[in-house]
Order: sequence, then structure tokens, then C-alpha cells
Amino acid sequence: MNKILLIDDDDLILKSVENLLKNQGYQVVLATDGFEALERVKDLDFDLIICDMRMPGMNGIETVQNIRQELGKSGKKNVAEIFLTGYAEQDLEKQARQMKVKGYIYKPFDLKEFLLTIRRALENG
Repeated sequence: MNKILLIDDDDLILKSVENLLKNQGYQVVLATDGFEALERVKDLDFDLIICDMRMPGMNGIETVQNIRQELGKSGKKNVAEIFLTGYAEQDLEKQARQMKVKGYIYKPFDLKEFLLTIRRALENG
């Protein structure tokens, strides 16, 4: 069973996406910000990280960069990442693509497209 770390500061998004993913057979661990996500990565191994782009304290780009550093320091394998965003911000999208993340999805998203992106990210690591 694939384990997914879902990071978002919006409780409604966290709960609805968690339910969607659990119904698809994924194991889901939640984090409400980048700092909490870093703690989860220290303690657990994940197959995929889905991260909101806009969060207080540490945005999605910073969160994923810090997670990558933490994984490198602890000798853990790299994890596929997907960004979620409710905003069309070309600078952030460009940064995300330069980071070679596996997906960049706009909210509200099409469920089939979202699940397909997740499957592809997990298959292609």
C-alpha cells in the first residue's frame, strides 16, 4: 500500500483529499504546514508527497526543498512530489517545474485527472 504525505493548511482540503485517497486504497498521513511535514518525514517513509503551494510560515517550494534536504541527510530515498495550488502564479509554477516535481495541479481539480497524476507519480517515482 502506497503511503502519501498530504500537506495543506486548509482543513477542508485535507479532509476531502484524505477521504478521496483512502477510498482509492492509499495510506494517508496529514500535515498542516511545512514544519509539521518535516517532522513526519523524519519519522516515516513515504511514496509520494502532495503539497499545497501557499501556506503560512513555509510555502510549498520551501517545504519540498527542506524535505529533500532532510531525506538526503538521513539517507532516505527521494520521494515523488506533486504541488496543489488555488492560484495561477507563474513564478511559483516555473520554480516547481525546475525542481522536476511530478505534477502541478490547480484547485479545484478534476478527480480523474488528480488520481491519474498520483498514479503516474507513484509509477515513475
